[in-house]
Formats: sequence, structure tokens, C-alpha cells
Amino acid sequence: MNEPDKANPKTVAEVVDDLIAAMFLEERYTFAYLREDELEPLQITLAMYIGVALEKMSVRKEIMKDCIAISGDENLNEANASTVILKELWKKLRETHKLRVVK
Repeated sequence: MNEPDKANPKTVAEVVDDLIAAMFLEERYTFAYLREDELEPLQITLAMYIGVALEKMSVRKEIMKDCIAISGDENLNEANASTVILKELWKKLRETHKLRVVK
């Protein structure tokens, strides 16, 4: 994975877009074809990577508010916020990087 953009995203969608931009094309396609139950082993390493990236951002509180809104969990902590971002990343890649039948 490349280094994420140095801009400070303010929403989960912007974080996801930055992560996608930092990923190699092969990583995007591989990630898009994972089943949801296959995300669990990745959550530890990718959640750590996302967590470190979030620590460098000055708008962490805004992103946390967005994670809480998406998850609906008022008691969400920063460790679990990265899991929310990971799942949103997976959802977006499934929409944008899976092959489709064209008629």
C-alpha cells in the first residue's frame, strides 16, 4: 500500500477515498472480492494501519463523529472506529472494483 494522501479528510467517505488512492490496483480488486467473514483476519493489521493514519490527522474528532453516525454506536472508541472505516472501504471497493457482466 502506498502512503495515504497528506490531506486531512473530515469524513469517513474522504478517509476511504484516500485509502483507495493509496492502494495498488491489485490490492483494490483483491479486497473487493473478499467475503465479509474474510475481513476479520485483516481487521487487526489494517485497523492498526488506519489507526496510525488517523492519529496523524488533526480532524480525528470529526471522523470519530462520522464513525459513530455510521455505526450507530455512541460508545464507539478509536480502535473500533478503524473497523468501521475498514468495512466502509470494503463496501466501496465492492461497488467500484468488481467485474460486472455487460450486455
